[in-house]
Amino acid sequence: MIKLSITALLLASSLTAGNLSFDSGMIKAHTEVFGDNTIDPMVKKAQSRLSMDDKADSLHGVIEVNAAELFSDNAKRDEHMHEVLESGAIPKISFDIKEMVAKGGDKYTLKGALSLHGVTKPISFEGSVSEAGGKVHIVAKSSLKMTDFGIKPIKMMFLTVRDQVDLNVDISLKR
Repeated sequence: MIKLSITALLLASSLTAGNLSFDSGMIKAHTEVFGDNTIDPMVKKAQSRLSMDDKADSLHGVIEVNAAELFSDNAKRDEHMHEVLESGAIPKISFDIKEMVAKGGDKYTLKGALSLHGVTKPISFEGSVSEAGGKVHIVAKSSLKMTDFGIKPIKMMFLTVRDQVDLNVDISLKR
């Protein structure tokens, strides 16, 4: 009888949780070098294995992008970026959301692990999570150092690209 009750409870809780799939938006990175502050590669496609029940603080799972799909406004720069990221050999960049910390209203800290260039490190994003019309909208920001992920910043002439990369997420997920 207890096993039957536990099974029914687990089944009921899985029915209230909702799987979320990527619908639209972009994930953008920003860095710069002296004289050029427009290094803004982005990706507009992602795969998600995310779920959330009726409250945003239950959001968890993985969102993943293909490094080879990163692009900017400069094709030559993109070639160098893909070479440095080794996007052919290490194509996946993922963020595994492990914990949502409520900050009030729709504001949250998304805590998890970022896998980039074959290295996984803890990272947190600050932002908002809201839901309307069957879509979950996430807007969040964070930053990282390329060297923490085994990526050597590119040198151009006598200048080196800034080690810090600012990350901006603005995506919609559908239930």
